[in-house]
Amino acid sequence: MRTNVAIFFSLLAIYLANGRAHPEVDCLAAPYEAWSLAKHASLDLRGYPRFAFLLGYHVLECPDGTWASRRPPGTALTALPVIAPLALLRNAPPRETSMDQLGKVAAAMMVAAAGVFFFLVCRRIAPEGAWPALILFSLGTCLWSVASQALWMHGPATLWLCVALYLLTHTCADRPLISAGAGLALGLAVLARPTTGLFGAATAVTLLVHQRWRVAWLALGAALPLGFLCVLNTIRFGSPLMGGYTVDNWQETPPLWLGLGGLLVAPSRGLFVYSPALLLIPVGMRMLRRSDSPAFHVRGLFITWLAAAGATVLFYARWYEWRGGWCFGPRFLCETMPILCLLFALAYTALRAVWQRWAAWGMIALSVVVHFAGVFGYSGYQEWQRRHALADQGRCLFTLHDSQIEAHFRAVVGNFTGTARPKP
Repeated sequence: MRTNVAIFFSLLAIYLANGRAHPEVDCLAAPYEAWSLAKHASLDLRGYPRFAFLLGYHVLECPDGTWASRRPPGTALTALPVIAPLALLRNAPPRETSMDQLGKVAAAMMVAAAGVFFFLVCRRIAPEGAWPALILFSLGTCLWSVASQALWMHGPATLWLCVALYLLTHTCADRPLISAGAGLALGLAVLARPTTGLFGAATAVTLLVHQRWRVAWLALGAALPLGFLCVLNTIRFGSPLMGGYTVDNWQETPPLWLGLGGLLVAPSRGLFVYSPALLLIPVGMRMLRRSDSPAFHVRGLFITWLAAAGATVLFYARWYEWRGGWCFGPRFLCETMPILCLLFALAYTALRAVWQRWAAWGMIALSVVVHFAGVFGYSGYQEWQRRHALADQGRCLFTLHDSQIEAHFRAVVGNFTGTARPKP
């Protein structure tokens, strides 16, 4: 217990250390929705002038006249325990920068809690790799540079996926209440970010293939959040499944090579560029095949979750805005980090030579340094984004010249020496 508490507060301190939030338009509504829920038992955003300029795309006017964020409500619901105490003590929300900071605190707490649950799963599955995998998961991925820095959907979605993994790998996982709890966690993940439904489907397939009829309890646990989301989407947007995403450009898709290559290897978006330690994933995949692997008893679950991660990558590779808008790194892949970093933990256990483990630690360190630059090189963020806001479907993100990581490192050095200047 002491270790878990220490992990949580250590990560929380690191996430808050830069002293400011890094919000984008996707993050603005969730803190106010949580505030409105606590104050008025409503998700209506009409009482907040900040959202008038977002009306029409990011905020939609419902048939009853209310203003609704087009994004699912799971982020606001998960943030409610953090924001509600202040909402109940004040008549009006604080100024906008303070609300952004409050959202960041909620997001940082979610990602730190996700780190604790991830560590517990690692200790159960691959204890030798638990600590290096935790550092990679929490500090060497976009969970640090994006999800913990503002109230995106990624923090709560990843938290609930980690809770689900913790319950699904529990020694008492066959008990009905544990299965229902895992289903509830998976449903809450979908309530925050619908594409995580791929991991719920993967879990159901695993249980059905192994003829474990606790899938019924899993479905029962997921039914409440999923039913709530479908009803809310129907009332607000007229579509139970599409919800607020009906306004997106579903007809435009980039070439597969562009989206897939961009998400994986582009110098200014690629997963293996921003988190090079994940290059050891193939070693972890080989470990799943071995009968002496510590994860052999959950091999089926891990394989289907890996397939769900692959489907997530393909989905966003075909998304018209595969870049994820203004952000640092491949934020769309945050929800794949639990299973990918668990495979890294398995890979680490397979490394026996001292030099191999030192090389793995070097890759972890490099991953952490990249995301350190993303967090502390924020002064170079906006100018770089403007330089690369081109109508080329993201092709400019493949160039080695003026990459995002380079721009952030330049800003870190400039901030440290007091000579920070935006690049013309």
